[in-house]
Amino acid sequence: MSTLQYILLANLFLTAFFGLYMLFLKKETFFQLNRVYLLSALLLSFILPLVHTNWFGQSAIAEQIKYSVIAKPIDVFASQQPGASSFTFLQIVSGVYIIGIIAFSLYLLIKLLAVKKIIFNSDSQSSYSFFKRIYLSESNSSNLLISKHESIHASQWHSVDVLLMEIVIIFNWFNPLVYLFRKELKNVHEFIADEGALKLSGSKKEYAMLLFSQTFETPINNLVNPFFNQKLLKQRIMMIQKDKSQKSALLKYLLAVPLFALMLTLSSATTARNETLNSSEKAALFPQQKDDKVFTEVEHVPNYPGGVEKFYQFLQQNIKYPAEAKSKKIQGKVFVSFIVEKDGSLSNLKAVKDPGAGCGPEAIRVMKLSPKWNPGIQNGHKVRVQYTLPIAFTLKA
Repeated sequence: MSTLQYILLANLFLTAFFGLYMLFLKKETFFQLNRVYLLSALLLSFILPLVHTNWFGQSAIAEQIKYSVIAKPIDVFASQQPGASSFTFLQIVSGVYIIGIIAFSLYLLIKLLAVKKIIFNSDSQSSYSFFKRIYLSESNSSNLLISKHESIHASQWHSVDVLLMEIVIIFNWFNPLVYLFRKELKNVHEFIADEGALKLSGSKKEYAMLLFSQTFETPINNLVNPFFNQKLLKQRIMMIQKDKSQKSALLKYLLAVPLFALMLTLSSATTARNETLNSSEKAALFPQQKDDKVFTEVEHVPNYPGGVEKFYQFLQQNIKYPAEAKSKKIQGKVFVSFIVEKDGSLSNLKAVKDPGAGCGPEAIRVMKLSPKWNPGIQNGHKVRVQYTLPIAFTLKA
C-alpha cells in the first residue's frame, strides 16, 4: 500500500468513526465507554489500513471495491514545455504536507515548554493536572471536590490521551475533523472527572455552583487538564444535570461492528489490489505463442521495486519530451512491450504502438534505464513474464 493510500484510508476511517460518535454516542452518559470508543477509533483508524484478511479481501464487496473505487490507470504523463515547472503536483503536495508536519511538531514542542513553565510557576491562580502532577491554587487547596476532580484526571492518565491526540494531529493536520476529535476527547475527560467528583459531593447543584463561582483563570495551554475551563462550562453543566442513559442505549455501540467490518473490507481490498495488480491498471499482458516458458498470466505479477509511485517518479525524472514531437504538437500513448526475466531484467523491448516523432524510441530508451524488477512468480518459482506498459506523452497547455 502506498503512503498516499494509507493516509487517505486512515483519515476516511477516522471520519467514519467520528461521525458515528457524533450522531449516536455523544449525548450518552457512558463517559468511560465513550473514552474507550474514541481512543479505539483513533488507534483502529491507523491500524486497519495495514490489515489484510483473505476472507474480506476475497468477498464480493471487496472485489467490487477493488476494481471500481480504488482502481486507477498507470498512464504516466511526460511534458517538457519550455519554462514549465519541473515539480509534479504530487511532489508539491508532499512538500506542503511535510512542511505542515514540521510546523505542528514545533508547535507541540513550544506547548510542552509552556507546560514546563506553568508547572514551575507556583503562583498560578488555577488548579490543574498534568500526568501524575496535581497543582491546587491557594484559593482551592482546601476544596476536596477540586482535588478529587484533578486526581481522577491524574489516576486515569488523561494526559496520555491528550498527547496521543497531539501526535495524530501532527501527521493529519490537514483534516479539520482531528481538531473536533481532540475537543470531544477532552470533553469526555472532564465529564469523567466531574462524575467522580459528584460522587463525593452528592449534590449536583453544589457542584454546578462551584463551577459558576470561579474566575476562569486557566493556564493557556491545552495539554494540561484544568479544573476551570470557560469554553467547556456549558457542556459540563448540561452533563451534570442530565439523567443517566438507559442501559438499552448501550446497543448503539454495536453500530461500530458493521462499520468496522466495512473498513476491514476496504483495507483488505486495497491491499489485495496492490498485490494482484490487474491488467487494466498496471499493464496489458499480450499473448506470447513462440515460447511456452514466457507467461502472460501468473500468480504474482512482476512489479517495479518500490511500487507504482516509485516507477512513476522514475519515468518523470528520466523522460524527455522529444523535440520533434513538441514542435509538431504530437502527443499520445506509447505501448512498450517487454519480458521481465527471472532475474528481474527487462528484455525484448519494443514499441508495439507509437504516435511517432520520437516518442517510441524515447520510451524504449527510458525503459532500458530501469533497474531490475521483482520477477513474476508461478507455483512458487520465478518465471519469465510478458508485459506491456502504456506511457502517455501529453503536452500541457
